[in-house]
Amino acid sequence: MVEVGYLHIDNPIAVISSQNRLESDNSAGLILLDGFDLDVVSPSQIQSRLNDAKKKLQEWKQERSNFPDIHDGQGTKGKQPGERKHSHSVALGLCATCSEDGPLLEAARVAAQNLCLLELKMSSIRDPIRLRELILLLKRSGVTLSLRIRPEDLSNTLLEKLNESDLDIIHLDLRGLNGVSPKLVKKAADVRGPAIIALADVGDFEDARTLLAMGADVVSLRGADDDFVQWLAEAMVEYDYLSGWCNAPKHICAGGDLRGLTFCCPPVKNCAVFGALKRAGLTPEEFVNRKLAAAKGTPLEKGEGTCFGSLVWCCKISKPCYLRDEALVRANLSEKEYMELKKMLAEKILPKMH
Repeated sequence: MVEVGYLHIDNPIAVISSQNRLESDNSAGLILLDGFDLDVVSPSQIQSRLNDAKKKLQEWKQERSNFPDIHDGQGTKGKQPGERKHSHSVALGLCATCSEDGPLLEAARVAAQNLCLLELKMSSIRDPIRLRELILLLKRSGVTLSLRIRPEDLSNTLLEKLNESDLDIIHLDLRGLNGVSPKLVKKAADVRGPAIIALADVGDFEDARTLLAMGADVVSLRGADDDFVQWLAEAMVEYDYLSGWCNAPKHICAGGDLRGLTFCCPPVKNCAVFGALKRAGLTPEEFVNRKLAAAKGTPLEKGEGTCFGSLVWCCKISKPCYLRDEALVRANLSEKEYMELKKMLAEKILPKMH
């Protein structure tokens, strides 16, 4: 579902496990072991903890046949598009802090060798120059790298600098912000840089879906009830299977992030699309040409009888439109297939700059 570096995350729910140990079994796509203080913990101890985690995952898998396989770095390559999986892999990660760069580099090598995510904390690296140099140093090990950031550090300048670096993931710590969280996710998403994990106060499916709809690739939980994590992870996998795009954006005119351009009409009238195009650095002509080129040869080219004669200009499936729905029937496209094509279109209109 989410491919970042060598990391494959099978569903968009992650769990942060404190005390750098696995605490319980669940169906999260990513388990992040927190609390590695490298001023105290050695690389060999990190490897030992990772070995313990893999062993425990294997034991849990044997106890429950549908528990995720240990991540082998291969993801879902070889599977046919739309093929539903009955088991999935779990990715592992570790969050480390240190007053010196040397131990962090050793931890990066251990993480890379184990195909694990390595996460740093922005709160422990206040100097932006050192942060950029450190990212460059650690990425030389081949590690997939994440940076956890609190909202007070999330400036436009920082986002631009991180986008220029080789950082793989921005992990936004949004706990305690409630209604502000989706806006901050959108702010980071519109930079079109590293993948985004959102750590937030999630109490139900809609809380998670809202963060995903504003541009998060993964929603992370800390201290959540095991049964809730299990239910939410399975619900998200099911939602993605049924909808074709579990983190589909809102329409631009409804406040969606830039991916929502995939649902926009041609820019022929005064509306929110012009502001979105300005943020994306596209002229209206470039947008039209890029969208038509991306849809060329796909079923989205069809759409006779729709407002602009092509499904490429049609809206999100959740918005009622009998013209679009009739065109889908004539094109022999299901709603899920339509959304999968719109996702592909969004990725081609605005490819990740990172």
